Amino acid sequence: MKKRIISALLGCTLLSTQLLAEDSTIYIGIDGINSSNTFTYKLDGYTGDTESTSNSNALKLKLGWIRENGGRTQIYYLQERYDDTIFDTSNNTLTEVGLDFIKDFQLSPVLSPFIQAGIGYGWMDIDGYSESEISEVNAKAGGGLVFRASEKIELLIGVDFQVKKWSDRKSGSSTIETNEDSTKYYVGANLLF
Repeated sequence: MKKRIISALLGCTLLSTQLLAEDSTIYIGIDGINSSNTFTYKLDGYTGDTESTSNSNALKLKLGWIRENGGRTQIYYLQERYDDTIFDTSNNTLTEVGLDFIKDFQLSPVLSPFIQAGIGYGWMDIDGYSESEISEVNAKAGGGLVFRASEKIELLIGVDFQVKKWSDRKSGSSTIETNEDSTKYYVGANLLF
């Protein structure tokens, strides 16, 4: 896990060097997220899929850059907790890092709708399988509204649609494939520098 975090930080450092070369405003932020998730499980050797649903809550920390053209790029660190057990009885927390690309459309000095797309990578400890950890890769698209509360503070609300592909896991001699579709509702705040 340390290698993953170091790799993510190194990638973010390289990206930030390129972004800071442009005229940009830096921000840090936090989002509170509530999600509705549908899991699809496929067991090799069997026809048909099994589905389950679970809600989740997450906290997302962000570091971003706003360019003069209204484009934004942000990196994030997220901790997500599912309401129900997904893979085992331990119901551990999902840790995720990622990158979002955002485009603002300024309607007024204080109001800007936005669209965004992003990618991420996450991992979670699991019990009862040949692996002790499961990972996921994801992609998302969404939109929302930014309200400029002051020169240095932004408030935002939005919704994202996300797909996740979890790593396969072994149960006995069978392999289980898992995919997840999520609708994520969030509110947040950014502090601009």
